[in-house]
Amino acid sequence: MAYINARIRSILLQRTVDVDLYFPNDLPTEIVPEIRGVVTLLHGYNGCSADWFHFSSACRYAADNGLILVAPNCDNSFYQDMAYGGAFYTYLTEELPQLLGKMFQLPTEREKNFIAGLSMGGYGAMMVGMNHPERYAGIGCFSGAVDPGMMIEYGKKEPTLAHAFVPVFGDSLEIPENRNLYKLAAKTAALPPEQQPKILVTVGKQDYDVYGIHPQNDALRAALEKLPLAQYRHMEWDGDHEWKFWDRSLVYALDMFLGNQYAQAKHGDWQSTPEVK
Repeated sequence: MAYINARIRSILLQRTVDVDLYFPNDLPTEIVPEIRGVVTLLHGYNGCSADWFHFSSACRYAADNGLILVAPNCDNSFYQDMAYGGAFYTYLTEELPQLLGKMFQLPTEREKNFIAGLSMGGYGAMMVGMNHPERYAGIGCFSGAVDPGMMIEYGKKEPTLAHAFVPVFGDSLEIPENRNLYKLAAKTAALPPEQQPKILVTVGKQDYDVYGIHPQNDALRAALEKLPLAQYRHMEWDGDHEWKFWDRSLVYALDMFLGNQYAQAKHGDWQSTPEVK
């Protein structure tokens, strides 16, 4: 297996940007018979590209399923072309794929590409994935900050939240339609079923806090359940805004993306009882 920290010079951002990658390329063929695809993993607010590798079992899950992982660093951008900052959406969707394609020759087929993220990255995965259904066959949104408008309203009670959004969306704090998950979901639902990506949204039952993550996801679920989305699933279980929740969410996402009952196998691991002798 190969763990690669690539420091890439972005012409668009006018800076060097970290991208972390994992390749299950030297495991025995009976463990990983072939590379089955690429999962792009997006980090949360105040996070970085290495978080998924440091705090979860993402690489082990990827090895089990023959998947390459790509984790880009996109600062606190909400994966937008920021009003006062870098053009991270264009970087993530245009420049980075070109750069990585030249360096690593990653699979480009839609059926082999998936995107997932946590918190801010959950929003980013939904926003990028639904803007590019021709590119991604599956989307995973874990504890997603799925409604920036709702967070801005929360920010009126907590000024630091509102201040975080001004560099992203500008002084008007208006969310463009192509960054609004409700609008994007309706657009996605209008596609033929075979062109719609699989969508998994997870949220912890105790995930409230100052950001209102659970209310955001409740509101989005109510809207998405009314749409003719061919393969949409919402899952909840006991959990907060934490890595043990996101780690488990990734297992369910890979299961849904690949349709291989991977979660059932992991349930066996989690529920096994050790014998004390």
